[in-house]
Amino acid sequence: MARNTKFVIGEAEAGIAEAAELGLMHTHFTARDGRVVTLPDGHDAVEFINCSYLGLDTHPKLIEGAKRAVDEFGVHFCCARSRLTIEPNVQLEAQLSELFRGHAITFPSVTAAHMSVLPTLASGGLLPSSVRSRTRFVFDKQAHASMQFLRPVIAAEANSVTTIGHNDLQALEDEAKAADAAGETVVYLADGVYSMGGLCPLPELVELSEKWGIVLYLDDAHGTSIFGRQGEGSVRGAWDGELPETVIITYSLGKGFGCNGGGVLLPTKWQADRVRRFGMTYGFSAPLDFSVVGAALEAVKLHTDGTVERLQKELRARVAHFDEQVSTDARDFSPIRRVVIGDEGVCRSLGARLLEQGYLVSTAFFPVVPRGKAQLRVCLGVNHTDAQIDGFAKCLAESRAALARTA
Repeated sequence: MARNTKFVIGEAEAGIAEAAELGLMHTHFTARDGRVVTLPDGHDAVEFINCSYLGLDTHPKLIEGAKRAVDEFGVHFCCARSRLTIEPNVQLEAQLSELFRGHAITFPSVTAAHMSVLPTLASGGLLPSSVRSRTRFVFDKQAHASMQFLRPVIAAEANSVTTIGHNDLQALEDEAKAADAAGETVVYLADGVYSMGGLCPLPELVELSEKWGIVLYLDDAHGTSIFGRQGEGSVRGAWDGELPETVIITYSLGKGFGCNGGGVLLPTKWQADRVRRFGMTYGFSAPLDFSVVGAALEAVKLHTDGTVERLQKELRARVAHFDEQVSTDARDFSPIRRVVIGDEGVCRSLGARLLEQGYLVSTAFFPVVPRGKAQLRVCLGVNHTDAQIDGFAKCLAESRAALARTA
């Protein structure tokens, strides 16, 4: 692991430093109004970076809920939840369990959820008796970095750990066949909605998992709230009734949900109890900030009263309008759109030109994406206006043309 980190530092540090110098990374804003932020030099820019796809992070009811929780319980109570916690946190988990139709546990981040669940899962401690306890972990190549980072920890518990190509279900079936012959259970790790765009082929994956007894661990952080009639996400809807014991889903309370933090949805109470008893970040670190708990309780109401369903439709309209203006490789609905540039230096120069014209977008390059596949990562939200999208598209086209002339 140390050698890999050293390699990444050597290969990527200069590019990250250049992006920071151009104001594309490691910067901040001093004020915001919708999707317009005021940058340190005083000029305004329309940002396409924030993952609050439904705009709930500035909803008045969430802000009121956050203030109310702080007024009642203070800023924080420094104690692990395995010892003592506040009643609203218990209420939140109960309401999320009902909303998502499972057993929900909250964490300060989705990464913290992974840290509690994945080692326990790799040990066989969350597997039902219907499957073999020896595990073979199979990562989708584009599974989120917060899961990939735990590979060494997982390897200490699992029988083997490997990686397959992105959405390569044939490779997954080959792994399942090999695992079956070796007396192992495949645990497949993937995203519901990938952070760089695109979806998991869920219907085909579910069919394959049922055929071979594959355990699914799916990170639906980017799908939470923007899919499902009540915002239950892109993954949960694959099962009408109870969640199978072989499916574990992580969700975000940030992004579409509008707050902060995340959590895990487990099929049964015994699995949830085991995470509470043996999950490292559950037993030895603090819960959600109280302001987040208060805001999240209000967000749940918006998920059940029809507000989120209405906002989902508005989001799809914004994405459709963007797709009319900008050509991307997108085939599925996602609020994340990628404009592939290729050359890293050109991508950073393009991001800088856009910023000069008042549009701030993420420039993704190695190690976020492979060499030679640098891209603009565009995050769309309901609080983008058509005029802002049109302005971005026009500026993007003009900037790409200008760079091509000087190449």
